[in-house]
Amino acid sequence: MNRRSRRSPARGVRRLGVYVNVVYRVASDADGVTVSTDRAFLLFASEVGRLVGGTLLFGRTVRSDVPSDYVFPAGVELAELPHYESLHHLGQVTRALPRSVAGIWCGLDRVDTVWVFGPNPFSFLFIVLALARRRRVVLGVRQDTMAYTRARLHRGLWRPALAPMAAMDWAYRALARRLPTTVVGPQIARAYGDRPSVLPMVVTLVRQADIAAPSSRDYGGSVGLLTVGRLDPEKNPLLLVDALAALDRARPGRFRLTWVGRGPLEAAVVARARELGVDQLIELHGYVPFGPELLSLYRAAHAFVHVSLTEGVPQVLVEAMASATPVVATDVGGVSDLLEGGAAGLLVPPSDLEALTGAVLRVCDDRNVRESLIARGLELAERLTFEAEAARVAAFVRGSRAGGRS
Repeated sequence: MNRRSRRSPARGVRRLGVYVNVVYRVASDADGVTVSTDRAFLLFASEVGRLVGGTLLFGRTVRSDVPSDYVFPAGVELAELPHYESLHHLGQVTRALPRSVAGIWCGLDRVDTVWVFGPNPFSFLFIVLALARRRRVVLGVRQDTMAYTRARLHRGLWRPALAPMAAMDWAYRALARRLPTTVVGPQIARAYGDRPSVLPMVVTLVRQADIAAPSSRDYGGSVGLLTVGRLDPEKNPLLLVDALAALDRARPGRFRLTWVGRGPLEAAVVARARELGVDQLIELHGYVPFGPELLSLYRAAHAFVHVSLTEGVPQVLVEAMASATPVVATDVGGVSDLLEGGAAGLLVPPSDLEALTGAVLRVCDDRNVRESLIARGLELAERLTFEAEAARVAAFVRGSRAGGRS
């Protein structure tokens, strides 16, 4: 899988190397070898690579009998790099460094363009090695690095990371002045200078065939709310529990919440729900990978609610719009750009309980508002399909000006 050829890519070969600081799982059985990950984003990245000419993923690898949630299609290759738990495990990182350098260097034999997502220490190492091998380098940015770090600062292990993250963020922006760069959403594009060499993109797995028709949900009785996201501090999950309790006080027995996701705050969510007396109104599904089961949950919900403190452009909002489900979301990161300032979903300030509950009630009570949000959301989802966005980003990665703006 990780061939150690010293040859340069054959003339005319176009294969895209993709580096993201994640873990890949390699499983072997009688049918062969499967490569998988728990990050849905990488299915989008691998499709961009396929359209360029082929995908070679670079990343930390573990062997397992059971694949992760997302299995890559046939044809996606993996350049295996040594595993370490995280960048905070400095001893593991130090021991992995020599083999990481060797793995990246040899893997670069098999590509002529690399798409490097950062900033993180290994992304800079990858860029240096790729430029030394005269490979074309495209940068990738998935989120506002500093906003994401600050949202986690109350967790002690993140506080010492603020200064080095600020330095890496500055260095990545400096590199973006010279290298083509993809960013998730117009908000980050503006932060990176909004130049022709900076392409804002929307990451989605929603295919054209997944777009739903408008449905006639009954809002006169029980109302099912849906949220999809990690139970992490930057996702602000306790606010959603407080909102459900406020809605139950306003309309006793009408609202229920389906929660898809997992994370370190799950116990805190359960405890808060029990404390507020709404634990019987919440159904925790754990993680559900993108696919028919998840789409059925979107299509069954009366409203989708997203309450993060920091975001790029959430995939879940595109999934909700494509399912003809009205959206209520906090106005952070690229959310307002995606929802066209409120035309495709109601925007509320972050951590504003009153505004959040008011927006949910408005969606439920005002048919005209609801139908307008659904109609505009479906129009946007039609434009932002997996096929369309992957093709647009692939054109940019190849060096074509056909990438355009989303």
